[in-house]
Amino acid sequence: MTEKTIQLEYDGSRNKKRVDVVKKQGSRQVRTTEMVDVKDPRCWEVITVENSILYMPGQRLNRKQVESLMRGNSFTVQVGQPGQYKTHHSRY
Repeated sequence: MTEKTIQLEYDGSRNKKRVDVVKKQGSRQVRTTEMVDVKDPRCWEVITVENSILYMPGQRLNRKQVESLMRGNSFTVQVGQPGQYKTHHSRY
């Protein structure tokens, strides 16, 4: 049987998102932006997949999906930091 391999890159900047907030100060409204935590961040990006059609390069995965990939015996998983596996930062 052929070995299925998948390479993932972790991007921690996906843990927070920018949100516009309107606050009242006296009789006027002030619009600001704040960084808030994302409930279920998709921090892991699929870089390459071999011998499988379940995942595609560029697809983002959340923590539960990555944990199930690592627990199972069907994939050999490699996780790296941003820019570790990509040679360029443009889209595929």
